[in-house]
Amino acid sequence: MTIEILRPPVLKIAAHEKERQDAITFLKQQQLPVSDIHDNTLLYVFMDAEKMIGSAGLEIFDDCALLRSVGLVQDARGKGYGKILHEQVEHFAKEKGINCLYLITTTAEKFFDRQGYCIIDRTMAPDAIKQTDQFTGLCPSSAMVMKKHI
Repeated sequence: MTIEILRPPVLKIAAHEKERQDAITFLKQQQLPVSDIHDNTLLYVFMDAEKMIGSAGLEIFDDCALLRSVGLVQDARGKGYGKILHEQVEHFAKEKGINCLYLITTTAEKFFDRQGYCIIDRTMAPDAIKQTDQFTGLCPSSAMVMKKHI
């Protein structure tokens, strides 16, 4: 009998230019915005062995951050990987001194609600978040703004 040890996918910073470009290509395939990704946007790749199955990003402002660019390949959805990805992003954010995460979504409100986020009025977001391209135009004004203390 062969025993196969399954390891959960691992989130790592896209530190090299090729990894960043792979993450941006992935985001385009997931139809997520990339025009506002700058050199200071932290991009993460979610790897299952050697295969990228997801991504996430953080724009950090003092002690808060905008969670963005979160996506999984279609065949990884519904298997708990989104929860693992999110937990690992939170861990990275805490290590960076972040105590509050914000996000803007038109499609994933229920998922993030299960992760402990709550919907807030757009006017309650910090000014730094309100200044982002995500807030000012890339996401429609009808998108939900959500917040979580970590």
